[in-house]
Amino acid sequence: MSKVQPDASYPQQPVQYHYGQPGYSQPQTMQPSQHFTNTNNTTVIINQQPQVRRGPRDWSTGLCGCLEDVTSCLLTWCCTPYYSCYLAMELGESCCLPLCFGPGECMPSGGYPVPWLVALRVKVREANKIQGSIMGDCCAVCCCPLCVMCQLKREHNYVKLNPVD
Repeated sequence: MSKVQPDASYPQQPVQYHYGQPGYSQPQTMQPSQHFTNTNNTTVIINQQPQVRRGPRDWSTGLCGCLEDVTSCLLTWCCTPYYSCYLAMELGESCCLPLCFGPGECMPSGGYPVPWLVALRVKVREANKIQGSIMGDCCAVCCCPLCVMCQLKREHNYVKLNPVD
């Protein structure tokens, strides 16, 4: 800590204390009648790394990739109502989500979109920046809702093992 004393020709000037590294100019309080000359020029360079934005990616597995996770596949096909509730909870929703559309809507079967399953697929796709559309999600759920359930579980496992940023 160094004391800077102003010139004797200036009566009762405030004393300034400077903290920091030697060779770097410090902030100075100026009085109207006080003149300081700063001979140190300091250049500050801020080098900031550019942010990399990742574009949309594909699903980690295909819709019919049940052989990659046989356990989920068997549970989905054999215990659909229970696995539906389990999947909803795994994806951060209430276990009652599959039940809130009525008992007929809980059991996915081909031919019509199951609203809760479309909603979960859209949620997972948007959260993980997976390319696609809501129409594509509806078509996948109409084509094979049980395969969609398996794919959502595989994608959830993939994201847990490979977190982004």
